[in-house]
Amino acid sequence: MLITNRSGRPVQRSPFGRCWRAAIAGAGLPRGTRFHDLRHFYASSLIRANLNPKVIQTRLGHATIAATMDTYGHLFPDDEDLGRGAVEAMIAATLAEQQHHVAA
Repeated sequence: MLITNRSGRPVQRSPFGRCWRAAIAGAGLPRGTRFHDLRHFYASSLIRANLNPKVIQTRLGHATIAATMDTYGHLFPDDEDLGRGAVEAMIAATLAEQQHHVAA
């Protein structure tokens, strides 16, 4: 990523660092917060909002879903409990629907 100043020139590391540290202090963020940490915060916010991983991949500019999952997969909720009853629920719903048709 290239960050430019108001005149369109690349920002030099030293002046940017001074501005960044002042912004971090002003925002009350922990000392040592890196610019790249904003990207991780954005990604984790999208995950917490339950966005589809493919949408997150696109928004982060990852070439593959594997890159997204390798980096942020540990942040996705564990849906194992949801999956446990999925088949049973589907069978029960199908049986109930069949019984309804037989009774009608």
